[in-house]
Amino acid sequence: MLESLAFSDEGKTSKDFVAQGILAECAILQTCHRVEIYGVTEDSTRDSVLSKIVRSWSSQARVSYDILNKVIEFYEGKEALAHLFSLTAGLESMVVGEDQILGQVRKAYVKGKKLGSVGHILDKSFMKAVNTGRRTRTETRINEGSVSVSSAAVDLAAKMLGDLKSASALIVGAGEAGSIAAETLRRRGIGSILIANRTYEKGFELASKVSGKAIRFNAIYDTLQKVDFAIVAASVSQPILKAKEIRKALAGADRSKSLCLIDISQPRAVEEKAGLVKGLVLRNIEDLKEIVEESVRNREAEVERVKRIVFDELERFQKELSKLMVEPLISEIYRKVEALRQKELERAVRKMAESDSRKLAILDRFSRELVERIMQVPVEQLNEAALEDERGLLSAAEKLFKIKNQNGEKN
Repeated sequence: MLESLAFSDEGKTSKDFVAQGILAECAILQTCHRVEIYGVTEDSTRDSVLSKIVRSWSSQARVSYDILNKVIEFYEGKEALAHLFSLTAGLESMVVGEDQILGQVRKAYVKGKKLGSVGHILDKSFMKAVNTGRRTRTETRINEGSVSVSSAAVDLAAKMLGDLKSASALIVGAGEAGSIAAETLRRRGIGSILIANRTYEKGFELASKVSGKAIRFNAIYDTLQKVDFAIVAASVSQPILKAKEIRKALAGADRSKSLCLIDISQPRAVEEKAGLVKGLVLRNIEDLKEIVEESVRNREAEVERVKRIVFDELERFQKELSKLMVEPLISEIYRKVEALRQKELERAVRKMAESDSRKLAILDRFSRELVERIMQVPVEQLNEAALEDERGLLSAAEKLFKIKNQNGEKN
């Protein structure tokens, strides 16, 4: 279902939602675990807007409207912001505290801004959410430790070898686990990476992404002689790396240290008795589970601290956003009042037939200060109404001063 609901071009879709007038602003976030549409709209049109979005989505995905309505989750106002902030903080990920989501949210925001579908409200919201995500990772340990077997394998290799920057590694398997291990090694500054995969082209593709080199699958044993460690992440039904062949390969190798071979395949891809081969240290997925479980426990222990940061940032941003949303109304009221002040001032000056610049300046200052005093309490009340989400008062102010709403209609 998730796969079928993904947009082939989220940028075009978000632009279309805005161009068609369905949303005033739009940003679409797509990852391997989620498809999310963020939008800004008028409260009065919320239900019809939601219906239009779901119908459009249904048509593009070729999923019935009724089914789509049952599987989507809908958040509005503070709930929507809380979800976005929690997402960037790493609280909504399958793995608590994972870092990738932060970059994915920022990418969706930047893309929307570049295409023009992200306006003032989403701009401020996404920037604040990304900064909140950064703060949680700076002030807590929510993203520390390896929580995947692949990254734990890299940690284990680093622990056994010390400095990875001068080390060479062989990754056997270019699937998800092998890709994560290779990418982790690249980020850790590994000296060199070799990739072996049954399908050479797939191995070559991964090697290109991590600045590594692809080798043929039948060259694995020869390569074991030359690398410092190897991570095997192959999808097999039975062991493909035999103890006998590994022994033969290492027998002719000129090595000062034992080869570290970490098998994270399930089922195992390296024969268990390979652990008896001289010059080889064999580790498997069972050795890594404890590392992963400890990291997960440590991260979960940080969740409450992260939640407090999210709540703190959300409360502050709510106040900023409320003021931001009432600013156009206040500015328009001031514009109207100022136009009236100038008109009446000019009429008074004409009647007085006054030309003394000093007196005219006093009169001008008096009229400005009078307007400021009169407007002070109403403006304070409008700001307070925005903070308390008292939409009735804001709507009444629009009617009192005949201010056009965001749809261009006079109240």
